Amino acid sequence: MIRLIPIILIILAFCVFPLDYAGNRKASPAAQEEPGRSAPPESPPKSDAREDSPPPELVLIEINGMINPATLDYIRTGIEESKRRSAEALIILLDTPGGLLNSTKEIVKLILNSPIPVVVYVSPKGASATSAGVFITLSANIAAMAPGTSIGAAHPVSISPSKEEPEKKNGPDGTTDDKSGDDKQSKKSDGSPEGGNAERDIMGEKLENYASSFIESIAEERGRNVEWAEEAVRKSSSITSTEALEKNVIDLIAPDLDSLIKEIDGMKVKLPGGEKVLSTKGSVITKIAMNAKQKLVDILSTPDIAFLLLSLGSLGLLLEFYNPGLVFPGVAGAVCLLMGFVSFQILPFNYAGIALLVLGIALFISEIYVSSYGILTLGGIISFALGALLLFDTPESDLRVGFDVVIASTLAFGLFFAYVIFYLIKAQKLTPRMGFEGIIGKEGSAVSEIQAAGKIYIDGEYWDAESDQPIRKGDRIKVVEVLKGFKLKVKKV
Repeated sequence: MIRLIPIILIILAFCVFPLDYAGNRKASPAAQEEPGRSAPPESPPKSDAREDSPPPELVLIEINGMINPATLDYIRTGIEESKRRSAEALIILLDTPGGLLNSTKEIVKLILNSPIPVVVYVSPKGASATSAGVFITLSANIAAMAPGTSIGAAHPVSISPSKEEPEKKNGPDGTTDDKSGDDKQSKKSDGSPEGGNAERDIMGEKLENYASSFIESIAEERGRNVEWAEEAVRKSSSITSTEALEKNVIDLIAPDLDSLIKEIDGMKVKLPGGEKVLSTKGSVITKIAMNAKQKLVDILSTPDIAFLLLSLGSLGLLLEFYNPGLVFPGVAGAVCLLMGFVSFQILPFNYAGIALLVLGIALFISEIYVSSYGILTLGGIISFALGALLLFDTPESDLRVGFDVVIASTLAFGLFFAYVIFYLIKAQKLTPRMGFEGIIGKEGSAVSEIQAAGKIYIDGEYWDAESDQPIRKGDRIKVVEVLKGFKLKVKKV
């Protein structure tokens, strides 16, 4: 039974998590009901001047998830396809919690230098353009949001801050005076922060200053609210679609895609080659989906998937170590680990998190060969959980492993080794069945009279035996002790 349970867990994990991930990546029902997404109007109006010309074309792509290298390649594909088709504009339906800063930089660069107008539409209702999504939305030629959406919170975050959040007090000159408690942060003679986390503090400050200047330049280029853009980075300001329109963060609010297309008709946009007036009336919409490579990279760029691959791979190899010869857990574990390593080539990771995960797995393996009665397993579970939380804790991204995934993986390891410890303790309590220890307590018969010494027959073997009491030939006897010289001490049953 102990062999089957981990194998079943691994098989279920392979089946359930990809299906669950694929389900979450599908477009929302509200988005699918919008008629403008899939087909053009049945009878687009025609003017006399363009009676024989084809209707204008709009290219549509949809981003629903993290900003990563797959998203960057997807947007690049959308711009190239729009240029090839001589499309009137590229519309990006956006709903993102954030993502990688490097990918965001490249996406913004693509949009700012695109020869085709780019329209970013935060949709459907309930969607958000958070963190990296703020940069992308502000960089668009036309930024639009659906009612009930939000935008903001673009500050670089970390779940393991290196110091306490300082109190910020405004000085007389308008500058801020950072204090922690009653004393200012101590500094070295060269003016740098003192302590082991100084390098991380300086790196975080540099990253915040860079992100602030980057988003200000984007807002200034597109003529949008520069002050709010800075607040979104430095103070994690977040606002609704109505507030975004009032503050000149976006250009318009549209309840659905059809309304957006009508609203942007006739709007003037600024392109690298000059200004252009959009003509979207009666347009045909061409939706472009991610190709197979982009989908694979997108899945591997998800922190939950990367961590699950690492967890399943480790669990499979541990099961193979515990019971060599099962083959399937070892092969599946090796494949999962290799795919997890591919994810680490895409995602920025924390070396401290990797070290804690390796320590946890080492403690798990040690439990198999050392009977610690659960102490090593408990240490491994704690180390494994902490490593999972810190695995992608870097200033360069907003990516984190979900707490539910951490808990589920930790419980899987805990249950597996609970079974291992249970059977190890049970095995130690079993009566020995082989060797001299295994013969104690067994019964046989006397083949000769035993006064002080004689012979007995037990388990198909003849033994020399002695007894403290007379035993007659044919009496039933029981072994009570193993003596030197291959002799047994018996008593009459």
